[in-house]
Amino acid sequence: MDAAAAIAEKFESAFERIRVERMDGVPILNPALSVVLTGLVEWNGYLAGVLVTPWFINTVLVGGDDGEAGIAPGTKKSFQFPAGPFEFIRSHEDGLGGFWMCSLFSPVFEFPDQETALAVAEGSLAALMDREAGEGEADEDMERIWRGERPDPVEDATVEASGTTPPGGDEAADRAPKAVSRRAFLTADATGDDPA
Repeated sequence: MDAAAAIAEKFESAFERIRVERMDGVPILNPALSVVLTGLVEWNGYLAGVLVTPWFINTVLVGGDDGEAGIAPGTKKSFQFPAGPFEFIRSHEDGLGGFWMCSLFSPVFEFPDQETALAVAEGSLAALMDREAGEGEADEDMERIWRGERPDPVEDATVEASGTTPPGGDEAADRAPKAVSRRAFLTADATGDDPA
């Protein structure tokens, strides 16, 4: 088993234990979701991934240098990713030690199933590592996402312009498949429904 798989297994075991022992009966749990740490990639001396649980979806940074061992839980730190700077908070769990987390969604009732939650988690990590996301006009929207807030629907979630009106006129255009950018995907309703 490689290092990333071993870390994912440790996180999944630890947070499954939290779900059973500390979160049992707490009304913010989404029973459609389970605990998974997905997408672990090496980044600046850390492993970066997204932790999906029935009560939150958070970006996680594991590892770092030995000097981080004494950092108190609750400490905030900004990390500069290709998509821009994002604030993380130091966390600690028995069996895991210290790690950094950045909230994406909490609670997670809007996710109808695990497949949708994992797609959003993996899309969020890809967006974090996307340099173009840090250079676009909607940086403020991305920062809201990483704070767990829902920005207003963005303009790039629109029907691809073909230069012609589809048969059936405007009503058919409203029903036509939409081309959604990564940013729009992350800011749209996770169920795929139009947020309007």
